[in-house]
Amino acid sequence: MTYAGFEGESNLLKELYDRGLQQPLVAPNLYAGDGILLFWSHEPVAPWQDAAWIADMRRTLRPNQFLRMIENRFVTNETSFVELTVWDKCVHSQLGHTPSNRGLSIWIGVDASIKRDSTAIVATTWDQKAQQVRLVTHRIFQPNPDEPLDFEVTIERTLLDLHKRFFLRKVLFDPWQMQAIAQRLTRAGLRIEEFPQSPANLTASSQNLFELIQGQNLIAYPDDDIRLAISRAVALETPRGWRITKEKQSHKIDVVIALAMAAYATVQGHAESSYNLAAFSDGDMDWQSLRTNLYVRSGGRIILPGGYHY
Repeated sequence: MTYAGFEGESNLLKELYDRGLQQPLVAPNLYAGDGILLFWSHEPVAPWQDAAWIADMRRTLRPNQFLRMIENRFVTNETSFVELTVWDKCVHSQLGHTPSNRGLSIWIGVDASIKRDSTAIVATTWDQKAQQVRLVTHRIFQPNPDEPLDFEVTIERTLLDLHKRFFLRKVLFDPWQMQAIAQRLTRAGLRIEEFPQSPANLTASSQNLFELIQGQNLIAYPDDDIRLAISRAVALETPRGWRITKEKQSHKIDVVIALAMAAYATVQGHAESSYNLAAFSDGDMDWQSLRTNLYVRSGGRIILPGGYHY
């Protein structure tokens, strides 16, 4: 028992499918003959697959996923990540980069490259009232083969600046090229966590961003670079899951990857406790920031040592 595969890849299944369809039709959707019995339907047949279930699947699955897994049709393994018209519904023209706010929790995704692709840093937050992820700010750095990107000048300084300006909850990064920076940032008090680009991680973050955009549960400000990257992002499906990628090598979609990482960290982490005393190492105690964060996050109900008032 299976559903349809991918054109040009699922060769054995496609051969059995084509061979079965050449046999006599002995019952609705049932073909028999030449040593093969094939039942192949494009309509859901299980009793629990009602109209509400189908509508839910259509909302949560990408178009080609729906065609392959629900309608049982062979498809290509690459499609547009999201339609631009859907992305545009998430963009609010009155919004822009958020200014400094030490009481605002943010989660950051970093997709880094030294020479070829761009490097993107994206910060998002959780809007408790709207129950939505909101884009806070982002930076894009473009290296070139002759002038490789200096991670210390770009990534490290940007993250330290965001750490000072906001209540930084977590940074997700691909450990391939950022180990040294990660160690220094950890010593500086940042909560930074490896997010290897494994099939499981890429599928989880890609699916999360897709669902946020499709359900208009992501709030973004207008930005031409992000919109262009969204238009160039494609969804690549494999037997081990799917991920956001690009159709052409020259296309830059790193800001979409970083957005997916940040949004995933936000959705996973917004319900966690925001008090992370372990982030303050013995050699780098920032008691002023700690007192401010405790006061802001408690709504002013904590009496601070030394009589601090804000």
